[in-house]
Amino acid sequence: MVKRNRYATAVSLFAALGSITYGYGASIIAQTIGQPMWYNDFNLAQDGPGVAHTNMVTGLMNGLFSTGGALGALCTAWTTHAFGRLRTIQLACVVCIIGGALMTGSVTIAMFQASRFIMGWGIGMMVCGVPLYQSELATPTHRGRHVGFHGMALALGYALTGFIGFGCYYYSGSSFQWRFPFAVQLLPVLILLAGSVKLPESPRWLLSKGRKQHAWNNLQRLHANPEDPTDSFARKEFYQMTQQFLLEQQRREQLGVTHWWDFFKRKSFLHRVAIGMGSQLINVSTGNLVVNNYQVSLYQRLGITGGIPILLIAIWNCVGIWGNTMSAFFIMDKYGRKSFYMVGIAGCGMCLAFEAALTKYFVETGSSNRVGLGFGVFFIFFYVFFYSSCMDNQQYVICSEVFPMETRGLGVALSLFGQFAGTALFVGVAPTSFAAIGWKFYMVFVSLCALNVCIVWRFYPETKGLSLEEIDELFGDPVAVHLTDANKDQIEELERQMQQFTLPSGGIESGVETPEKNGVERISLSGGK
Repeated sequence: MVKRNRYATAVSLFAALGSITYGYGASIIAQTIGQPMWYNDFNLAQDGPGVAHTNMVTGLMNGLFSTGGALGALCTAWTTHAFGRLRTIQLACVVCIIGGALMTGSVTIAMFQASRFIMGWGIGMMVCGVPLYQSELATPTHRGRHVGFHGMALALGYALTGFIGFGCYYYSGSSFQWRFPFAVQLLPVLILLAGSVKLPESPRWLLSKGRKQHAWNNLQRLHANPEDPTDSFARKEFYQMTQQFLLEQQRREQLGVTHWWDFFKRKSFLHRVAIGMGSQLINVSTGNLVVNNYQVSLYQRLGITGGIPILLIAIWNCVGIWGNTMSAFFIMDKYGRKSFYMVGIAGCGMCLAFEAALTKYFVETGSSNRVGLGFGVFFIFFYVFFYSSCMDNQQYVICSEVFPMETRGLGVALSLFGQFAGTALFVGVAPTSFAAIGWKFYMVFVSLCALNVCIVWRFYPETKGLSLEEIDELFGDPVAVHLTDANKDQIEELERQMQQFTLPSGGIESGVETPEKNGVERISLSGGK
C-alpha cells in the first residue's frame, strides 16, 4: 500500500474550504427561519393567516438556491474542461462572494431571493469542482479519504450555521441577528480564493491539454514518497495516465466522437451517468435536505421552542461531522462504497418510518407525551448517523470516480445537476406538503429508500482500490494498462522502461509506446522500489 503524501493531503484539505462554503450556504436557511428578526425585517408572519405566504417565501428561497445550484453544476461541464479544475474552483469562489455579500446586505425580499439564486450558482460550481479536483489528485488507495474531506468539511459548514445562529438568536435588537450568519459564509471562500494561487492544477487535466511536463511535475510532487526515492509509483501512474489518454483519443476517432453530445451515443457513458446522477438522486430521495433545512419547524412541531431548535441543529450536524470522518478515515478505502451505501439507505428509511409514526400519533394529535416526542428527536438524530457515516461521502466519491478523463467534468456536472434538481423539488414543496399531508410526506421518502436499496444492490459496481483509469473496465471500456499485481518479470521489465522514460516536448503521443508495442499488460502498484 502506498503511503499517503502529506502535501497531497494538505492540498485536498485546503480545497475543502470550498466544501465548508457549500455546507454552510446550503444549510444556513435552517437557522434563518428560526430568527425572529428575519421575519420582522421582511414583514413575514410566523403564525396566523399570513403563514401561508411565509411558507411560500421559504419554499421559493430554497427552490431558487437549488435551481441556481443546478445551473452552476451544469456550467462546470464547460469550465472544468476549458479552464481546468482549479480555475473552476476559483470562479466558484468569485460567484459565492457576490452572492454572499448580496445576501448579507439584502433590504427587500426580492433582493434576498435573487442573492439565494446567485449563491446557489456558486455553490453548484463549488460542489462539482472540489470533489472532482480531490479525486484526480489522490492515489487509488486514498481516494475515498481525500474526497471524504469534502463530506467532512460540508458537515462542518452545516454545524457552523447552527452554533453561529444559536449565538445570534439572543441578539434580538437588530438585523444583526440574521445578517451576521450570512456574512460568516464569506470567510472560508475568501481564504480559499486567496490561497488557491499556490494550489497545483490536476495532472490529468494538464495531460489532456498536452502539458506533459507540468502534469508530471505536479504528479511527482503530489505522490512523492521518501521510501520511494526513484518515484517509481508516480512514474507508473503517469505511464498509465498517458497510455489511457492515448487509448481514449484513438477510441474517439474510431467512434466518431467530435462534440460533447456524441458521448451520449455510447452505452458505457449512459451507464456511468445513471450511476453518477443516480447516487445524487438516491441521497436526495432520503429527504436529507428536507430534514436539515426544516429542522426548526420539525422541532417546533415536537414542542421545542425558543433558541433550543437552533442549538439542536448544531448538535445534529456535529453528529454529521463525526459520521463523515468515520466514513472518510475508516470505511470507504477499507470496506468499499457499495455495502455501506446500502446500509445507509436502509437506515435512513427506517428512521423516517419511525418519524412518520411518531408524528402521526404524538405531534399531529397535540399530545404532551414527552417520551413519544423525545423519540421523535431521537430518530432525527439517528437518521443523520446513518446518512453521514454511510451515504454523504459515498455520493461524491462515486460520481467523481466513475467517469473517464475525457468526460469526467461533464459527468460530474450532470450528476450534481441531479442533486440540485431533486433538492429543488423536495425542499421547495416541503413546507406546503407538511402542512397539507403531514406525516404522510415522510412515507414518500421511506418508499424511495426501499426502492433505492434494490437499485444499488443490483446495478452499482464496487470501485474500492482501483485507479481512475482502471474503473473504465467496470463499464465495459478497455484499459490500456492495469495497475494491479503482476508477475516478477513484468514488474522488472516495467522498471527498466520507467528508468529510461523521459517526458517528450511534443504531443501526447510522442515518445509514448502503446500497450500493443511494449507488450506490458499488467503492472504492479505495490509501492516501494
